[in-house]
Amino acid sequence: MRRSPPVLPGRLLIEDGRQQAFETSLVELSSGKTQRMPRSEIAKGQTSADTWAAGHPAGSGTLLRTDPLGNLAFMDGRTMDVLAAINLVPLRERGLDPQFRSAIPSPDGKYLLGYWQPNQEGKPRLFVIGRELKLIENGSPLRYPTQGATHALDWLPDGRYVYLAGNALVVARPGEGIISQTRLEIPGGADVEGASLKASPDGKHVILTLETQARVPLGLLYAARIGDSKLQLLTQPSAGIANGSVRLSVQGAAWSPDGRWIAFVMRGINPGTPGYYQACQPVQVIPFDGATHIIGGAEDRYSIRLPRDSKPLAACGRINWLP
Repeated sequence: MRRSPPVLPGRLLIEDGRQQAFETSLVELSSGKTQRMPRSEIAKGQTSADTWAAGHPAGSGTLLRTDPLGNLAFMDGRTMDVLAAINLVPLRERGLDPQFRSAIPSPDGKYLLGYWQPNQEGKPRLFVIGRELKLIENGSPLRYPTQGATHALDWLPDGRYVYLAGNALVVARPGEGIISQTRLEIPGGADVEGASLKASPDGKHVILTLETQARVPLGLLYAARIGDSKLQLLTQPSAGIANGSVRLSVQGAAWSPDGRWIAFVMRGINPGTPGYYQACQPVQVIPFDGATHIIGGAEDRYSIRLPRDSKPLAACGRINWLP
């Protein structure tokens, strides 16, 4: 039996499965009101999608739009005005291409945290830069396989940042270096390669997306308290999925602004299995309540519906959850 839908706070920034291809929408969950996000001129000309990243929900509300050529625009999350931009054309003309692998605006909207691989040389390096390209950090002092860690990092509300370095959860401050590191007890059969990470609004927890090391890998969500080595399993596939041949990836995991809920999508990445490979999948929302939630059963317990909409809300990639 499907549970009664909760009253969820805030707005979801998603590539909306109800809209035309390449459209990103800001969806108010309480009313269903939808605002289409402004597309860059490059995206319009190439009929392709921009990607969006949100800063910390308690911060300035700055959004980051990345166009298909990699140019960045800092956007006011309410007015959608462009606050600043990083145009890569002049850099490339001088023979320097940052090759951003990921980029997240800081809570105050003045800095970027992510990984880059300038001119595709060497391995990806963690960076912190100002929006005028002032270099604050360029690499971590720790040695770990960065190739599969480019989405395992986030800002904390006080301006520190957290990232996964192998099995270690590291907290650092821009310009000051590492503050703490905790060796996580990664469950047997789980792999940190390709992990993603998102910090909670209060900065006390992170959610980690890890895949199992199995014949048919499955994506799982875990939570960890910063400073604690133990992981809590948040999602577990239903028996039908676990015993099947569907390789499911958890994508876009995001905290609600009040820290009580976690949203994500589950998408199959083996195209031979019907039903799971559609680009847009229902948004799943689970409570952050200390329990492990079974995902993928026939009851459809965790998908959400907007007011006056009979079908589950679907997203086609990453999710940002804004106040």
